[in-house]
Amino acid sequence: MNEETVREYARSLAVPVYDVGPSDTLKFGSALRLVQETSEQHLGVLNAGYETMREKAGIVFFIISTRVKISRFPEHGERIVIKTHPRGRGGAQFYRDFLFYEESGKLLLDVMQTTVLADAETHKVQRPQALKQFGFYPDNVIEPEERMERFSVPDGMESLGDRRVFHSDLDANGHMNNTVYGDIVWDFLPPAVRRSARKIQINYLSEMEEGGVLTLTGGESGGKFLLRGDCGGAVSFTASAE
Repeated sequence: MNEETVREYARSLAVPVYDVGPSDTLKFGSALRLVQETSEQHLGVLNAGYETMREKAGIVFFIISTRVKISRFPEHGERIVIKTHPRGRGGAQFYRDFLFYEESGKLLLDVMQTTVLADAETHKVQRPQALKQFGFYPDNVIEPEERMERFSVPDGMESLGDRRVFHSDLDANGHMNNTVYGDIVWDFLPPAVRRSARKIQINYLSEMEEGGVLTLTGGESGGKFLLRGDCGGAVSFTASAE
């Protein structure tokens, strides 16, 4: 397979009106949807899109964590360029970068995402080597200091409210799509944190099905705002905003 095709994929688009919020800029959750779509487009070029992987090998990518560094969100109608490239592996996790640019080349958003290969039916994590059958495999190993930051959100933080999982939140795997967590995090962050946030990380820990109710807790800790969603005695996700 052409190394240049594997190494990087780029797309250009104008920010549509349905993806902007009251500030007339791209919504946080919509940015995550663009990330997911861009990844799928790149995998499609590599003949390893969602349907192909599922039909050929019975495996799919599951997102484990997403980190977004924010310079600014693009405005409605603004033309942007999104570039993505696989960064390497850290254990069973694949690392991928997504960079949102102004047309002038100035960086707007810097997104890092980690995924694992999982059985499409059982959702059990598979060996990374299962990807080799599709003709590409990131051999380089991510150094520990470059890997996604680990953090936990303690018990007993302030109650922020509940959020039910609706049918429209579900994806093709039958659970709440990971980009919806971006909407939830943005909705439950205090307004002052939303206005000033420059880095947000979300860790996806357990799947949410239709009808499940997330109990949200959070608060300031160590210079960050931490947020956690629990359901049925399990932690569904954790998030931090700086």
